[in-house]
Parts: sequence; structure tokens; C-alpha cells
Amino acid sequence: MTTSTPIEGVVKLLTGSGYRRLPSPLSIAGLSFEVPAALVGENPSPDLILVADTAFETDIRILRKVEGVARALDVARSKRPLTTVLVGPKPKAVVLDAMTKVCRVLATGVIGTEEDNSLLQNWLAVLLPLALPEPSNDIAEPLESIVKSSSDLKKTVVDMVALGAHGSDAVQARLHELLNASLAVPDVASPDHDKGSNLTGGIFE
Repeated sequence: MTTSTPIEGVVKLLTGSGYRRLPSPLSIAGLSFEVPAALVGENPSPDLILVADTAFETDIRILRKVEGVARALDVARSKRPLTTVLVGPKPKAVVLDAMTKVCRVLATGVIGTEEDNSLLQNWLAVLLPLALPEPSNDIAEPLESIVKSSSDLKKTVVDMVALGAHGSDAVQARLHELLNASLAVPDVASPDHDKGSNLTGGIFE
């Protein structure tokens, strides 16, 4: 299944992701702009998005429209970010440079009209909601899996890992206990305690 034009493909993808298409011509601050397609989003992506096809309009003409929309947004004191999606042949570098000074530009290049266009989705990923994997019951609890795979470690180490579920304070307290125990000096009198110091022995022999 295909969409009629690359512009309609962009519009279909964006409207399916929560953006709303605006009527044509686009009207801002009492000014009208003839653009092939314009969409607007809501928080957290409140962008005003213009869509143009460089195969049907010159890049200079598109630039003039984009600059006009940007100025109208300034006059209206709008806080909406402006994004321009360009499909078709890549514009000249000087045009892209001028356009990026007033808006974010996503130049997709020549794209197909397939409904499931992964290349287009990649180009517009910054505008699309983040797709997270569905939670699975097969995912093991991290600390539990570490404890189960630590059978070759000392019991004190395994116990420390298990304490992680109770927070960093519990781990630190147990670590201090282990350190204090290992540094403790036994209160046992040396057999040679009363014989004095032998300064001629040891490392000086």
C-alpha cells in the first residue's frame, strides 16, 4: 500500500504520532502562507512543522516562505519551535545554511511512497515519540540474577550484593562492619613482651 506523494507520507506519519494538520493557507499574525503542508504538535513536542518538496518548488522559494513564517512567529511572540521537513532533492548548501538560522531542518532526500517507510521514520525520529519495548516477565531482577550467578564468591560478598535491594546505606553500613572486623587487633600479649626489644635482630641481621 502506498501514499500518493512523499509529502502525504510525511503528513500521514506525523498525524499518526499525534500531530495535527493545519488548514491551508497557513495563517499567522494576520499573514497567510501557501505551504504544501503544515502541522502542529502538543507538549512535549509543540513544534510547528512545515513540509515542502524540492522537486516541485525551488529551494530559494521554499527558503523565502520559511523565513516569512519564522518572522511571523516572532511578531506573534510564539514560543513554538519551527521545523521544516524537506523531501526531494537536497537543496544547495547555502540555502540549507540560511534555513537552519531560522528553524530546524530535516532534509530527508528522495524517499519512496511506501506506507511503512523505515527510512522516513529514521529521518523524522526526533519528532516522533520514543518507542519503548513492552515489559516482559522473562526479564530477571538484576540483583537477584547477580546473587544466583555468584556461587563461586565468598558469602560476605554475596551478602553485600543482596543488601543492594535495601539501598546504599545498608551496603555502606555492612561494608564498614566488615572493614572494622578485618582491621581489629587481637588483645593478646606477645610471649616475648617482657624480654625487651632486640634491636640487633629482624631486618638488621
